[in-house]
Amino acid sequence: MKSKMIKSFVGILLTTAILTGCGSASSTTETTDIKETVAVSSEADGAPVSQDTEGNLHYPVSVETYSVSSDGATWTPVVTSYEGGYERIMANNQGTATLMIRLGLADRIAGVAAVFGPAPADVSEEFAKIPVVAEGYASKEALLGVNPDFVAGRGDLFVDGDYGIGTVDDLNDMGIASYITHVGENNADFESFLADIDNLGKIFDVEDKAGELKDFYIELTNSLKSDERYAGKTMKMAEISWIEDGMPVFGSAASETIQNEAFSMIGLDNINGYCEGDQVSIETVIAENPEIIVLFDYEGGPDMDEMIASLYENEALSDINAIKNKKVIALDFNAIYGGSGDLYSSMKELADMVYGE
Repeated sequence: MKSKMIKSFVGILLTTAILTGCGSASSTTETTDIKETVAVSSEADGAPVSQDTEGNLHYPVSVETYSVSSDGATWTPVVTSYEGGYERIMANNQGTATLMIRLGLADRIAGVAAVFGPAPADVSEEFAKIPVVAEGYASKEALLGVNPDFVAGRGDLFVDGDYGIGTVDDLNDMGIASYITHVGENNADFESFLADIDNLGKIFDVEDKAGELKDFYIELTNSLKSDERYAGKTMKMAEISWIEDGMPVFGSAASETIQNEAFSMIGLDNINGYCEGDQVSIETVIAENPEIIVLFDYEGGPDMDEMIASLYENEALSDINAIKNKKVIALDFNAIYGGSGDLYSSMKELADMVYGE
């Protein structure tokens, strides 16, 4: 059995210092005044409005996105103008590709990276046709290999480094447009996800499809929040980030605001969300005594059945209700962190496991 669970890529979500309990950490997201990054022509200044490949007058469109510093430390909200005609999209993570397929853009996706598991059933056939640029995080060289004219996805990957595809400015200099999804922003929530659907709908002139997709997720989340099985109830939950030398590491989830919001929709209170340091101590977890523990499954990772069995056999955890009552549940990493919307369908499945169908 491997000693570490998802440390290789959750490390991007968590910093590396090891604390013994709840600590403090400064935010990695900085917002400034919104500024326009791309100048465009319009009828107001005497030039024709840009047209898309079908000749309509939808373009240019402007949406709010981000620019990220080369080290990933500073996020700057920007209003970017797009002129359309994008035919070779690179999705820097699997969830973004999934969302774009659901928007009817499968035939324009030239490549995808960070593929950590099978595609959801509703998009699996179309996803299988997309070239996988890298199963892990793509480099700038790998990205350029598919000759994209547009890159979309997680902001923490628009950086310089082994797993970075380069900054927004780098891509702009090469004539490649970009969109950083709002689901990865500081304090992201369900509205951030809806903003991504809206924005991608505008950028690619598929607003009707975007409207249908928004309606679907609004109806889904409303059904989660109104489910009588857990109405007025709250259960404590903790999440394991990885296994270190046979012991579970309960990483802080203070920055995982959109995930914590989703858990709360089904009556689960993530105790990891209250700790701003990197880790929650075993002592804290025992004292909080969660009734549910979740961990995350991904392709190439450890066997979940073996991992869960090892937790049940761990004497140090034996007084925790989730261990005593055999309530350790594996969730799909892509669904929870990919930004595709599968976070919310996963909550429906998790609610069925916790409360019964």
